[in-house]
Amino acid sequence: MKYNTIIVGAGSAGAILATRLTEDPSKSVLLLEAGPDYADMDSLPEEVKYGYASGTEITTNEHNWQFTARGTDKTEILVPRGKVTGGSSAINGQIFLRGIPEDYDSWAEVGNQEWNYQNMVPYFNKLETDTTYQDDPGDFHGSEGPIICHRFPRNTWLPASRAFEQACLDAGFSSCEDANAPGTTGVGPLPLNNP
Repeated sequence: MKYNTIIVGAGSAGAILATRLTEDPSKSVLLLEAGPDYADMDSLPEEVKYGYASGTEITTNEHNWQFTARGTDKTEILVPRGKVTGGSSAINGQIFLRGIPEDYDSWAEVGNQEWNYQNMVPYFNKLETDTTYQDDPGDFHGSEGPIICHRFPRNTWLPASRAFEQACLDAGFSSCEDANAPGTTGVGPLPLNNP
């Protein structure tokens, strides 16, 4: 069989690229992934559904390539890398955080101006349905994209998470309600793409 495009890896980039390329019905795309794919949310194992990246269950799991690296002191450390549709984002906490505008703008300065932050925002928005801001997405949130993004309300946080936020605020860090808005910094709820 012949394909117009073959993509190796159904991680964050590969899956989105395959989706975008297949918007043209005249193009055929083969998306290859070494790990499993699950038909629906009910069939997902918990470590994939909730993005667990800690504990022994993920270090020896079929969804992790089980790579290691050596630190400067020669200590071997685990480097969790996803072996599943969704890639490493499927096991590494599923934080759905955009880069800061200055990073995109600096890339544009040394190459292609299409990579500047303002040009990228429409693509970020097309990618997501941000349920936290669904009623009023403004200019920086999507409401019709394939990836669901949300933030857990503070009243659902574990005590350690609430204590961490309060310690940061007490230390002088600013409160940040929307880490994906441009120019924001501080501590607050993280945008996630898990249920």
